Amino acid sequence: MIGNRTRVFDMIRELGLYLAASPRSRYWQLQQLRELDAERLDDLGITPAEARHGRCSERAPASSRPVAVTVRHAEAARAGAM
Repeated sequence: MIGNRTRVFDMIRELGLYLAASPRSRYWQLQQLRELDAERLDDLGITPAEARHGRCSERAPASSRPVAVTVRHAEAARAGAM
């Protein structure tokens, strides 16, 4: 019974976030994700097919980029270079 109440509350909350165009809305986030190009999706570790369907596959492919590039990017962002 409590699970059904929670689910209804979550649906009402999501509808309110969507109607308010809140960046916290899952639908708004999915729309923004679908608009990203393949390179940006690769940065996030998401395939274009996953972005279209809105779900990660169980065996999501590993990013083709080396880990060191991601670390350097994060360090540059913390240093204020970006």
